[in-house]
Amino acid sequence: MKTVILLAGHGTRMYPLTYYVNKGMIPLAGRPLIEHIIIKLAEQGFDDLIIAVTAFPEQLRHYFADGERWNVHIEYVERPRPSQTAGEVAALAGKLAQEEAFLVHYGDIISNLDCAAMADRHLQSRATATIGLVTGVPFHGGVAELDASDRLLSFVEKPLMQQPVHAAINVFSPRVLDYCAVGKDFSNDVIPEMIAAGEEVIGYLDPQAYWHDVGRLSDLDIVADFLQKLGKPW
Repeated sequence: MKTVILLAGHGTRMYPLTYYVNKGMIPLAGRPLIEHIIIKLAEQGFDDLIIAVTAFPEQLRHYFADGERWNVHIEYVERPRPSQTAGEVAALAGKLAQEEAFLVHYGDIISNLDCAAMADRHLQSRATATIGLVTGVPFHGGVAELDASDRLLSFVEKPLMQQPVHAAINVFSPRVLDYCAVGKDFSNDVIPEMIAAGEEVIGYLDPQAYWHDVGRLSDLDIVADFLQKLGKPW
């Protein structure tokens, strides 16, 4: 199954590091961030990778080359400017339209979600889309509970979400490409549109999975600590 890794952006949330470094190449526990993703995918049987990249593509090419060292094959698609997550996949339609299904993995997500089991579930269900879901994700902000007079009954800073949260890892059938276009985002546009249109959109919940969005400088230490405690990539 082909896998698209989305790195087509400028990593603005990670400035000033990403003034000079592709966000996927930011060091994390002794490896580039995206190397952890590639290792996980390879171990789960995903060895045909397409990396959509905008900023500093030469850094990825120099480090990963064709991916042979990681027992994968990597194809790079250089994107002149970011066009949102679904826009990047729309640009790859010629490479994906004939596939039975394909995996899309955001390039700034560290998670050991069971992608192989999710892909199996997708193929068995014949769904249009299978959305990866995780629980226990910290909410970035304070959550308050009010009474009728607006008095605070409780306040919790960065609580763990108990509801299933989008893991930014999904399996799609080619029919999804009908909903993808430049400027469209999977979460804000495509997934709600597919549900409204009556497409078969299912969720794959992995409640045991570790998940963290490495989108801020403060996230680097949090995720590095987790990876270092493992003593191995996964």
